[in-house]
Amino acid sequence: MDDVTYFSNANVGSVLIIPHAIFSAIATLFVGLRLYTARYVTKNEWCTDEYGSIIALVANHIMLISEGISVSLGLGSNIVKIQTEFPGGLSSFLKSILGIECAYGLACPLSKMAVLAMYYHIFSTSRLLRYCTWVMASMMAGWGIAVVGVSIFTCTPVHGFWDKSIPSKCIDSTRFYIGITIPNIIFDVCTVVLPVREVWKLQMGRDKKWALTTIFLLGGSVVLASIARLVLFFIYQPGSGPSGNNISQTVLFPHTASAIETCLAIIGACLPPCAPLLKRVLSRVVTTVTRDTSSGKTDDRSNFGTLVTIGKISNRAGVTSKRHRDDDVEGSFERLDDNGSLQGSTDGLYVDGSGRTNKKKGSRPQIHVRREVEVESSDGSIPLRNL
Repeated sequence: MDDVTYFSNANVGSVLIIPHAIFSAIATLFVGLRLYTARYVTKNEWCTDEYGSIIALVANHIMLISEGISVSLGLGSNIVKIQTEFPGGLSSFLKSILGIECAYGLACPLSKMAVLAMYYHIFSTSRLLRYCTWVMASMMAGWGIAVVGVSIFTCTPVHGFWDKSIPSKCIDSTRFYIGITIPNIIFDVCTVVLPVREVWKLQMGRDKKWALTTIFLLGGSVVLASIARLVLFFIYQPGSGPSGNNISQTVLFPHTASAIETCLAIIGACLPPCAPLLKRVLSRVVTTVTRDTSSGKTDDRSNFGTLVTIGKISNRAGVTSKRHRDDDVEGSFERLDDNGSLQGSTDGLYVDGSGRTNKKKGSRPQIHVRREVEVESSDGSIPLRNL
């Protein structure tokens, strides 16, 4: 067998399927939150950028399905087992690899164009950004067409890619992977830095500008995934010979980075549009916490200053004012029943000076005591505001 960079007797297909499935679920969640935000939070109809996210997500799921089919045909198992234990043999496996490459060439640019569509929608007033968006979207579309085209026509004749029994001429796979990965990294870097200039032109505080910039730069994780794809390819690059350097296992590692890259781009396209929903949720949490804190303080304060009428009985223990409990040596002030008084009831008496009255029809006249009214006691005058 030719010189291989990785070989295992176990099936390592889960190295690709599990991470891609997890990130696909997260991407699906964020797309759903974005659609919910547009429809029910900001009360807007779905626009091109929302539909772009949906299309990119569907393309990503197609790639995930193609990976699952390829695993069933031998992806993750070593090349020897594929040739001896799988019914389709090497031919069916290589066809599935071709399908994965075509799905990647479709899903990757669509996910990046979903990000550009989001930029175009948010910063539509910037002529420079609109031009840059159109140029980059065109270049990404051309890149995707090139990836799909070269993947299909890797060998001449085409079926020479999976039928190794016939003479064929194929391109150098190493140059092909490098040729599609380096431009992809450049696209990712440009996509990440594109909105920064527009954010800092907004009329808002520096803190808010940094917050928005951070949200947009979270998409920078896509750049890391693209770089990881290139590094992993050099570590586990395919080789020459019928086995292609155990391609059934070595191709897993760089393609895992490619799959995660696509999901991260979709998530990045949904983060800024989900900001209104996040703001609403956080505001409710803060309001609830504040209300609970305030209610606790209010309950404590409600125990003080509860004296609302006047009168002094030395030997009775009615409703007392905790504020003056320490000073009330001779007795406590409490409500007196004076409904029979010719001057009217003091039930509407307030100590806060607000002068609130009972406006109900048929209510009896009430006395409203202001702050200058003083209450006489045996010890002298006590201003009502001190009660």
